[in-house]
Amino acid sequence: MATGPIRETPCPLCGADTARLVLIQAGYRIVRCPTCTALYLSPMPTPHELTAHYQNPDYFAGDATQGYADYSAMEKALRPFFQRRLHTLVRYLPQRGMLLDIGCAAGYFLTLARADGWQIAGVELAAAMGQQAAHMLGIPIATHLDELPADIPYDAITLWEVIEHLPDPVVQLRRLYARLRPGGVLMLSTPNTNHWQAHRDPQHWQGYRPPSHVMFFTPTTLEDALRRAGFTTIHIQRTAPLPPIPGWLRPLSAPLEHKLANGQLAPGLPWQVGLWLWRGVRVGVWGWQRVRQPNDDMYATLEALAVKDV
Repeated sequence: MATGPIRETPCPLCGADTARLVLIQAGYRIVRCPTCTALYLSPMPTPHELTAHYQNPDYFAGDATQGYADYSAMEKALRPFFQRRLHTLVRYLPQRGMLLDIGCAAGYFLTLARADGWQIAGVELAAAMGQQAAHMLGIPIATHLDELPADIPYDAITLWEVIEHLPDPVVQLRRLYARLRPGGVLMLSTPNTNHWQAHRDPQHWQGYRPPSHVMFFTPTTLEDALRRAGFTTIHIQRTAPLPPIPGWLRPLSAPLEHKLANGQLAPGLPWQVGLWLWRGVRVGVWGWQRVRQPNDDMYATLEALAVKDV
């Protein structure tokens, strides 16, 4: 594999143009900036290519390798994650206020936020998902941030699994920083590319999903991006523990993981027994991995909370 300089796409974080090849995945080159350690696609897909990719109906219903097998069926599975994240947000902003969700998809998080007392707004690039959210919520859903009134300051802006899709994350974070009121909060989540599998088994790491994902963050590079956007108060936590699955268990666990991820787990006893056995094995593997590889990062997701200075 080639390791020489690649000069096709400057680093989206620091602008350096001396990135080196790390991995080829699905024909796309993932490179690392030696200056700030950012990981990204080079060459980067064009805005037209990315828009066409997300407007494809298969992205939210049909293509589980790039998007979702059926996002509309995932509300029940996603609700606990969204509730926990909303609870974290409310700890910082107990007074509620105006909340903007970027990449709101079908509006599941906005539904919970409104029930919790927030005024809500949403942006969704995929037209079909935006229409579904608008119908469910009874409010207009913008396709782009520029469609929203520029004179409305937001108390909170959220981006759940969005920043890894942005070819210019610092530029977009700066735009969102400007939309926050002083003391407002931005919260986001993204795959943790410091996870052990990204290093030792990168071809199977779920975060490497080009061209859907064009940026790949570690705790260090995520904090760097937020600081470059203007934030100085930043909290990052690692969530979603994901230990390795033994080879003998993978063929058995794959159908269960697929159903869990898509909210399709049947209520019958066999699936429930299988679920508890699967969870038990993962807990055991977690402990074993901690003994064998104590320095491994076992968490698959990063969640960041950044506060705009008053």
